Amino acid sequence: MYLKKNFLNTLFFTLTLITFMACNKNEFDVKTAEFSVTEDSVYLTKSTSFVAKDSLGGNEYSWDFGDGTTLNGKYNVTHKYEKGGTYLASMTINGIKSSKEVTVNKGTLSFRILNKSSKYIDFLTYIDNYETGSVSRFLVGSNSQSHIIYGSNLYMGDLHIFGISFFIENSEYTLPDIIWLKDFQHRDIIVTDSTKLIPRSSHGDSNIVFIKDL
Repeated sequence: MYLKKNFLNTLFFTLTLITFMACNKNEFDVKTAEFSVTEDSVYLTKSTSFVAKDSLGGNEYSWDFGDGTTLNGKYNVTHKYEKGGTYLASMTINGIKSSKEVTVNKGTLSFRILNKSSKYIDFLTYIDNYETGSVSRFLVGSNSQSHIIYGSNLYMGDLHIFGISFFIENSEYTLPDIIWLKDFQHRDIIVTDSTKLIPRSSHGDSNIVFIKDL
């Protein structure tokens, strides 16, 4: 009788220990709160992935994206930032916390003008629509480049018309062909002496001129 009772006590203790270890498996297995942001350049309104280095914590990961938004969930989550800036995102698991700065661009896309021509050019650019789109006016010297310009027009799909005017010697020109910009991407617009232009008020190939001839 004694042996039977002792056996049952031992069995109960063993099962209890196994259950305890199973319930606390995540606590013992997760040793780090390090995580990565899978997008090098984060644009507004794009889903950005956050992935913990250690994936054994079940649903016990606590995320803070630095913009007032928090989430309790798995080791891999997504988040959309609605305003540009630098945010301190953090993740906590088993009392261990890690943080990482996330830089969010000021728009849904970006571009830059590389002026490799011999002309000093006054540029006017817009995205989708001159009146309601993203409009910028800036000067770019010969063999120079503009700063990166961010734009957004959230109601026109993911492809956007890029409008551009070239002001050279008090006359306005534009490109004969349409340039399209895509959401969540950067594009360099390269201008050389051989770039073809047409007067802003004119249409047709007969009006094409090269920058070097202006």
